[in-house]
Amino acid sequence: MLARSERDEIARLWNRKLEQDRAGVPQTQRHRNLEPPSAEFLAALAAGVGAKKIIEIGGSTGISTIALASAARETGGRLISIEMEAERQADARGTLARLQLDAVVDFVLADAADVLPCQTELDLALIDCEKEDYIRFFDMLPMRRGGIVVADNILSHSLWDYVKHVRAQAGVESITFAIGKGLEVTRV
Repeated sequence: MLARSERDEIARLWNRKLEQDRAGVPQTQRHRNLEPPSAEFLAALAAGVGAKKIIEIGGSTGISTIALASAARETGGRLISIEMEAERQADARGTLARLQLDAVVDFVLADAADVLPCQTELDLALIDCEKEDYIRFFDMLPMRRGGIVVADNILSHSLWDYVKHVRAQAGVESITFAIGKGLEVTRV
């Protein structure tokens, strides 16, 4: 479960995101983060299933990174946090260092398409990136049997093509949760 200091940092990052929204900062410059209730759920899920090999595609400034790193610390695992924007990742690095969670995180500044082929047997993955990449990255994920893929923004962005795609895969179980902007949780 998330510690008080982790919840406080999540609240700080979320409030900063809301301030950017109110100020009308262009979408490309805004911090795009998982909502706090989704972070709570994600931390509990990852820790609850004992995930040790965790990856996030789209770490932004760190809300999901905090949640997943907290779970990795609890399970004795590691998190690979992939982000394409250097400034956002630098912000996340600083936050995770302050929380002393950076020891369980490998920060990767790259396109996930270049990183995923090098991975094996992941326990849990979070997809929270450009929406047109969700299906492509889902198909590239090297999940262990029984691994879990969580995709954010399902309800807010009406990502029904993604939902249809994952649910059409043989042997998967998948459900949409109305948490935050909508989470599709898929066991492969």
